Amino acid sequence: MKGKSISDIAPRFGGTPILTGLLYALIIAFGAVILSAMTITWTAIPESKLPVITYIINVAAALIGSFTAARKAGERGWYYGGITGLIYSVLITILGLMLVSAAFTLHNVVQIAILSAIGGLGGVIGVNSQAK
Repeated sequence: MKGKSISDIAPRFGGTPILTGLLYALIIAFGAVILSAMTITWTAIPESKLPVITYIINVAAALIGSFTAARKAGERGWYYGGITGLIYSVLITILGLMLVSAAFTLHNVVQIAILSAIGGLGGVIGVNSQAK
């Protein structure tokens, strides 16, 4: 173990690309939630638009986080993007279920699958956006 860094020992799955992407996704989501809450509070936008706003925020956060993860990894964009999107969507789903005290339904499974696919797309775009 002497002379080895943590990145030599840690598996690639839990390495920095996915964690960096998750951090970006969570920061984007948190900032967008705060901004949308202020907008709904201080404007005439009805609260009935909140589900649509929430979906847009989640898609944007998953896309940007996955883009960042794959760009940082530099390879296998669909893999790093998809895993980042999957972990982000599972975290958001668990958080939502805990806050609302709701049951896990087919809707949650579909949302996780869609955000994972969007993450894969973001990852492919992220890898291919690198300067060669």
